[in-house]
Amino acid sequence: MERNLQQVNTILNLAKLTESDIKKESHVLQFIPQILDSKQVKLLEVNKDTLEYIESGECLFIKGGEDAHVVVCSNSKTFEFKEAETSNSLLLMPSLNHGKLIEATESRTLKKHEVFGVYHTYYEMRLTKPKLQSLRNALAKYPYKGKNSELSKDAVGLSFTELKNIIQASEEEIINRLEEIPAAKIRGKWRLLDVGFLFGWVSYLDSILREKQLSLEEVTPLNVEDWMGLYDIADVNSKCMSLFMEVDDDSLKWKSAAVSQLFALYLLPELRAFDSKDFFTAWQQSMPVGVTANEEDLNGVALVDYDSTPSLVKYLPEFELPEDINERLDILFRNRTKWTLQAITPYVQPLTDNNLNVAALLTKYARSSNINGVKYYSSKYITQTE
Repeated sequence: MERNLQQVNTILNLAKLTESDIKKESHVLQFIPQILDSKQVKLLEVNKDTLEYIESGECLFIKGGEDAHVVVCSNSKTFEFKEAETSNSLLLMPSLNHGKLIEATESRTLKKHEVFGVYHTYYEMRLTKPKLQSLRNALAKYPYKGKNSELSKDAVGLSFTELKNIIQASEEEIINRLEEIPAAKIRGKWRLLDVGFLFGWVSYLDSILREKQLSLEEVTPLNVEDWMGLYDIADVNSKCMSLFMEVDDDSLKWKSAAVSQLFALYLLPELRAFDSKDFFTAWQQSMPVGVTANEEDLNGVALVDYDSTPSLVKYLPEFELPEDINERLDILFRNRTKWTLQAITPYVQPLTDNNLNVAALLTKYARSSNINGVKYYSSKYITQTE
């Protein structure tokens, strides 16, 4: 049925509007005979920045699997991808001028528009922090134990393209994470550097410095590159330097916490728990010259159980815990009933996002108590005796 101006004016009167209340151009919507199936075309709501990003020619990537929530990634950000319902009908049309885009005309006109689909659901995107533990887990399948341990001449590991396909994070976020973890690109493939290899790398350099009666502060990056060239390839040596040294032009200094944590990871896994007295002795004695091990350096790697007899140091690295906050806290509180904010932060920090920091997450998922002026966090579901 064709609409005319008289019919439009009748509808205006029923709505208690006049012609002066509307623009000169009125749109008449006509539904095509074969409305699109809502399964064929989906609606996605984006913010202004994301719209400009798409209009610039860039792409959004939908990533997900049977065992993971679907996310949407730009080149630098990751978004949650969720279906939302609306009580209003959303109409899909090729084009529709509105507001300032409607041309000014002297006379009233009607313009026909075809409606291709009717929707009551759409997808929305919310900025989120990606869960990148899967990156380390994927690379851990291809451990690198040194050039002398390579049995095959073929490249082993995962290319960056493969990582982008399987990791639910943006390209930029994956790159940043690769810089943070002990991973290196070897013959075009990314691999995780084995803890034993890293321990050997630091120990080998320390032995050279002891032999030459030098401290790390007395040598240059070029010296280290030359000496370690016999130990492994340049890219691996460069990554080890970035992991365990502070490099400032020609000045070098050990990253004490990083070195201490590496040596703890090397000493603990075989036993999983170590008599604390014996551990602290072995731990400090194994350190390179100039590095002092502090108990605080164990945060995020191991915990000291002073309630056991004898007291024990237990292997508990953050990267082996589940990424679900409730599951992670359950393991932490089963290993220690009360945690200070300083001790628990390395275990919770990786799960924070733009909306919740460590304190906010603990407030939401744990309970706090104050003992002798010190704030502790414990399980939210188990009543503890103060």
